[in-house]
Amino acid sequence: FYHTVGHMFDDPWLTIHYRAEGKIEFTVLLFIPSMPPMDLFDPARQNRLRLYVRRVFITEEAQLLPPWLRFVRGVVDSADMPLNISREMLQNNPMVARIRKALTNRILTELKKKAEKDPEGFTQFWRNFGAVIKEGLYEDAERGEDLLKLARFATSKSGEALRSLDDYLSAMPDTQTAIYYIAGESEAAIKRSPQLEGFVARDIEVLLLSDPVDDFWLTTHRMYDGKPFKSITQGDADLKDLPP
Repeated sequence: FYHTVGHMFDDPWLTIHYRAEGKIEFTVLLFIPSMPPMDLFDPARQNRLRLYVRRVFITEEAQLLPPWLRFVRGVVDSADMPLNISREMLQNNPMVARIRKALTNRILTELKKKAEKDPEGFTQFWRNFGAVIKEGLYEDAERGEDLLKLARFATSKSGEALRSLDDYLSAMPDTQTAIYYIAGESEAAIKRSPQLEGFVARDIEVLLLSDPVDDFWLTTHRMYDGKPFKSITQGDADLKDLPP
C-alpha cells in the first residue's frame, strides 16, 4: 500500500496509523520514507497526502501538512466533510485546518519517540530530511522550540555523528554562556576555517551549519534554552572574551 500511495520503492521508516475522535473524526495512515525522494528540494513539490471522505477519494492537493513535512506520504479519511466539497472550499475549510494541526502535532510526537528509542535510526532520518524540517524553524513559529529540540547537528566534536542541542548544552562548561556556530557552504569548507581552529584549540564545541536554510532560521531563533546562538565569524564571539 505504501508503494502505491507514495510512489516510492523503499520501505517506510515510520508508519503512523490512528483514528481521531472528538469534534471531528478522521482516520490516518501516514508513512515516512526510508530514503529522500529525488525531488525533495523542488520548490514546486507539494504534500501528497490523499484525502478521502467516507472512503471516497477527493484530492491529493488539500495541503494537509505544512511544506516542511512534504516528504510524508499517506491517506486521511474524514467522516465529517461533505462528499461534494470543492478544491476551493478546502482551502478555507476550518476542518482542514484542524486536521492539518492534528497531523503535524502527531508526527512531531512520533518523531520525538523515535529519537528517544532509536537514536541511531533517528540520526539517519535527520540526515535524509533534516534540511527540510529546518524550514519549519522560520515558517512555523509556533513549533520552533519543538523543532529545535528534534534538530541534529554536526559539531567540531561530533566526528561522524550528529548531536542535539540538549547534548551540546549538557557537555558545555559552566563558564560558557552561548551556543557557538559557524556557517558555510559545506562542512568540509567550514572545518578549514581559521576561526574554527581557535575554538577547537580552546576545546569549545562549535555547531557546523552547512544547509542553506541555516541562514534563515538563525534570524528568527536567537536562543535555545536560555542560551544565545553566536556566530564565531561575524563578530558575535571573540576568543579573548572567553574564559580560559
